[in-house]
Amino acid sequence: MSKPFTSLNSLLRLMRKRNISIKKGTEGSKVKNILSRENYYSVINGYKDIFLDQTITESSGDDYYISGTTFFQIYEVYCFDRELRHLLLRYLLQAEKNLATKLAYHFSDENKAEFSHLNINNFSKSDLHTTTRLISILSTVTQKNSKFQDSGFYHYLTKHQSLPLWVLVTKLTFGELTYFYKSMLPVLQEKVLGNILDDYHSEFGFEVSLPTSTLINNFNDMLDTLVSYRNICAHGDRLYNHRVRKGKHTRKLLFFHLTTPKGSETSLWGLILTLRLFLPYHDYKCMIQNMVNSLATLSKAIPQQQFNSLLNKMGLTLQWKDSLLSLI
Repeated sequence: MSKPFTSLNSLLRLMRKRNISIKKGTEGSKVKNILSRENYYSVINGYKDIFLDQTITESSGDDYYISGTTFFQIYEVYCFDRELRHLLLRYLLQAEKNLATKLAYHFSDENKAEFSHLNINNFSKSDLHTTTRLISILSTVTQKNSKFQDSGFYHYLTKHQSLPLWVLVTKLTFGELTYFYKSMLPVLQEKVLGNILDDYHSEFGFEVSLPTSTLINNFNDMLDTLVSYRNICAHGDRLYNHRVRKGKHTRKLLFFHLTTPKGSETSLWGLILTLRLFLPYHDYKCMIQNMVNSLATLSKAIPQQQFNSLLNKMGLTLQWKDSLLSLI
């Protein structure tokens, strides 16, 4: 059954019917002004879960909200999530650039021939489907970006008759970079991961004692986590309760002396821990402090019950502030 168009006044009546408190007059006008800028579906349907009275909702077959819920409380969670996306996208892009730089350096150091990144013999033979797909992607990205005379691609191809990998990686997505890493020869995978672990030791003072070769599968899962959250942030989807799908290998956060609740490695908390491996200490500290400030502001804007539910969906405990600050 199709959904008919609903006017702003009708949306106000619908929300009041569902037990969302919206006073008539100025308050109702403010709500309509917000909904004229922000999509009702994005605000209400996107962030209603922690405010619903599940018992009445299930028995009535229609959404019904916990008594005392206001539109502005739901909107505060919406705004918090948007702010969180903007914050984390900044640092996810930084992690992406870190990975791209290390991939290009170690692959190019080992393979010095022109266009060596298009030679299947320079990659692992363990998954030829993935490797073949990768080379197809690299060829497509090269072709797409070489058309414009003001591009670095055009300059290198016409003047030097080559395209260094460190130029090509600037146009690859995080997902494509992950494909590249998974297709690399094991010895190069270890070099890239070893480089990242050296940086981590230098920045945070923690040294990983396990052999790098034993951590490749876990690192692949970490990359999948970053890609999943990067796409959520870039496309404006709901972030705070997002969970990544489990891969073939259990996501053991081997790089941290931390106690994490079972299953939290697939939540936003898992992302926060994973980013610790890719960022300089100063940037990581700024990220954590901004998160703490945002959560502290939200805790004052919504009821404690709903705030606790939000923490749970983020993979955080009631001691969220201590947990986050312990990372820095």
